[in-house]
Amino acid sequence: SVTVLEREDEIGGLLYYGIPNMKLDKRTVDRRINILREEGIEFKVNMNVGVNVDALDLEKEYDAVVLCVGSTIPRSLPVPGADLNGVHMAMDFLTANQKDLAIDVNGRLANRWCDEVISAEGKNVVVIGGGDTGTDCIGGAST
Repeated sequence: SVTVLEREDEIGGLLYYGIPNMKLDKRTVDRRINILREEGIEFKVNMNVGVNVDALDLEKEYDAVVLCVGSTIPRSLPVPGADLNGVHMAMDFLTANQKDLAIDVNGRLANRWCDEVISAEGKNVVVIGGGDTGTDCIGGAST
């Protein structure tokens, strides 16, 4: 049997909270997760190994442990002002906003519950970095 421990409150990691709805409909992620569940995979959420789950306990409970962790440590720019109020790291911005605004079962955007939203509404925003993550932030800042 296979058990997946997810640090977040939803299964899917970066697919769920790091990629905006405009780019990846979360129903697609949910469908894939349900297929895996039907195959017998067990998912446990809010399981942060090293914080609320002891790694030594995993070694005792399972025959093998596979680490598939994403990076949650942002890399700031070494420039004056990088630590000012209002400067946010991409994944903090994307995750907070994805948790706040999700697609409901009818395919409509709906506010969920997050008090951590980083609002760009009515603000003059600059995004440093034009790659995939930068364009995700642009989309998130525009909603």
